[in-house]
Amino acid sequence: MKKATLRKALYALCFPFLLAGCEDKMDEHYEIPGWVAGSEWEVLSSGEHGNFSIFLEGCDIAGYTNMLKGRSVMTVMAPDDEAFRAYLEEKGYASIKDMPVEEVKKLIGFHLVNYSYTKDMLENFRPEGSGVADDGTPQLDAGLYYKHRTRSQDEPTLEYNPSTGEDVLVYHRERFLPVFSSQFFSTRKIDAKSNYEYFYPNSTWTGDTGFNVSNASVKEYGIIANNGYIYTLDRVLEPLETLYTELKNNPDFSTYLELYDSYGSYVVNNDLTTKYASAYGVEELFQHTHTGVPSIAMEWPTDSEYAFSSLCSISYTIFAPTNEAIEDFFERFWKKGGYESLADVDKVALQMFLYNYIYSGSMLFPSDLKNTDDVPVSGAGTELNINPDDVAKDRRIMCVNGALYGLDHIETPSAFSSVVGSIFQNKNSLSYLYALNGSGLYSNYVSDVANYIVLVPTVDQFSAAGIYTVQSTQDLEQEGDDGRVALNSAQKQTIMYMHSAGLATGESSELPATGKKVYPLSRSWNYWFVKDGKITCNALFNRQLNPQNTGGSPFSAFHKTTSASNGTVYSFDYAGIFTTESTDISRDIAICADKNYVYHHFAQLLKRAGLVSGEMLLPSAYGRFITFIPTNEAIEKAIAENRIPGITDGAFDADGNLSGTIDQTALRNYMYSYFIIMGDNGITSYPYVGSNMKSGTYRPHLPEAKGLVYTDDGSRLSVRLEGSSNTCHVVDTYDQFPFAFENCCFHLIDDVL
Repeated sequence: MKKATLRKALYALCFPFLLAGCEDKMDEHYEIPGWVAGSEWEVLSSGEHGNFSIFLEGCDIAGYTNMLKGRSVMTVMAPDDEAFRAYLEEKGYASIKDMPVEEVKKLIGFHLVNYSYTKDMLENFRPEGSGVADDGTPQLDAGLYYKHRTRSQDEPTLEYNPSTGEDVLVYHRERFLPVFSSQFFSTRKIDAKSNYEYFYPNSTWTGDTGFNVSNASVKEYGIIANNGYIYTLDRVLEPLETLYTELKNNPDFSTYLELYDSYGSYVVNNDLTTKYASAYGVEELFQHTHTGVPSIAMEWPTDSEYAFSSLCSISYTIFAPTNEAIEDFFERFWKKGGYESLADVDKVALQMFLYNYIYSGSMLFPSDLKNTDDVPVSGAGTELNINPDDVAKDRRIMCVNGALYGLDHIETPSAFSSVVGSIFQNKNSLSYLYALNGSGLYSNYVSDVANYIVLVPTVDQFSAAGIYTVQSTQDLEQEGDDGRVALNSAQKQTIMYMHSAGLATGESSELPATGKKVYPLSRSWNYWFVKDGKITCNALFNRQLNPQNTGGSPFSAFHKTTSASNGTVYSFDYAGIFTTESTDISRDIAICADKNYVYHHFAQLLKRAGLVSGEMLLPSAYGRFITFIPTNEAIEKAIAENRIPGITDGAFDADGNLSGTIDQTALRNYMYSYFIIMGDNGITSYPYVGSNMKSGTYRPHLPEAKGLVYTDDGSRLSVRLEGSSNTCHVVDTYDQFPFAFENCCFHLIDDVL
């Protein structure tokens, strides 16, 4: 009964966040029940559970004696003398007294866990409280809160801050001790023994009915003392280092660490400064952080000591290539793209390279990497195709803030094999790389769920379009009212959308060398037009409507550069980049007075029908529309033959002015038949050969107007009025390609309806 009562008391002490006070207040308010036999020091000194004289001697050297005697509530992980003698012999010490005091403090402190934990708690620690829901069913994530704060802590270190050129004092947080329970592995649905022993090859998994504590097995669980619980171990716990420290201590990873540190900085921590700076005789205390990549130099994943869920569960997995592996990759990838050395490679490309070997949020075990049904995804958004069995045993390292896999060889990362891989490789693609980096669309293009055709403009093509590539900021700029300004995310998205076409399932990812094809782009109502090995976009194509256009053919040659894992990459010869169409064509039609425009006569009919008000084309008020416009020649011929309802004895003079007897109502009803309001008819695509606009009858917005029968026969388009046998064909002058704009689309037809 007394033991049960003690367990309840210790359970409450295990969860300081459920109480009003913080950690320091717990020790202050803890009252030792008088009936409990002894403190942790007394229990370990009794010999009842084994001999722990070396461990206790270490506690004395490190200054932890009073804590074990009852001044603190804690969980003690106690290696017996046999374990300690083996440890000292391995490290070359005759006795623990021969070790430097700071090393003893670091070592012993790693065995002292803040607060008191029963076996059940360590098997399934719950920061939010009980591991069982109100209905008695187990809660999710059993065992995944596996790390516990210890008394082990490195002294602050003096480190060089490259941004200021001065040394700063860097504060180090307490280490967290990993406790791997059978529930931890069960929840993750991986085998405990093989995965545990992968990182601890000199240890044996014995936690099927409990847990292993880092590199040690538990000999006896949950020995009760009046200030906590004791777990006896078969090995001394080796203090774990940060991922950063492990990399720094191994010269084989110096190149990787240098790349990683290019995103590092030293930041003043105001809270730590207030609490501890004066004790170290400095004005400020710093932390070594990283931006854009995990802060692997920090012991904790968060700066808050009260973010228990994060502190107890979050870790990182780093797959670090050796110097030789990185050099080999440079030679076969970046050097071919025009870079002279690793130092020359653009920072965005290097950051994405790092992302391909980072997994954030949790620690990956070998079985996770071998799971073909649910392959882990790297920070780059691509699958981590890494064989853990290829990692040398001495490069499999458990760290205080995650797991380290040292890679002696790397394949080309999945992201660099995708349709955007070449822009990470080629120096002349930096502009497009910066557009991708700032667009927020990266994951779309590296995914293997969709296939793409991508056109990659060069730096020179961006420059010709008035867009400057600024390597110092890894950004794109253009001239604004007050000088150069950076492009925003929406503008960069548009650049990406205008140079990539998502493909339907089964659609070829190769641009056709012969024939004609239309590619709808992710930027709505914009298209590529391909004709006999050349390409253009609708905005360039539409320039042909301007009689003053002297730019020649809107088409330019394209050249295949890369067959990627999810599509094909091309270069193209246009002296600029593809842009969206910004012309308000409905306004241009409404105000048209120049007979040289191909839609001039049509515009005159609309005006005489009362469908133009000022600069507004009235049908446009009903939403995005499609219209089929007879050529000027076709309209002149029809007027001469009195075939246009509402116009009698009409004619165009030499200046293009229309005369004749006008019945405006009849002409208005007739002209409305030329307009299909897309929203009225549920149309989601502009019409072109093979588009999603299917053959059928479409209703005009005006009830009095006749419907329009649209036909796509697979090679050309035609229309006719409902009930009429007069079929009008889209003219071949423009290769059946549509004139596509943001608010409407039109084709020219060879006759009037």
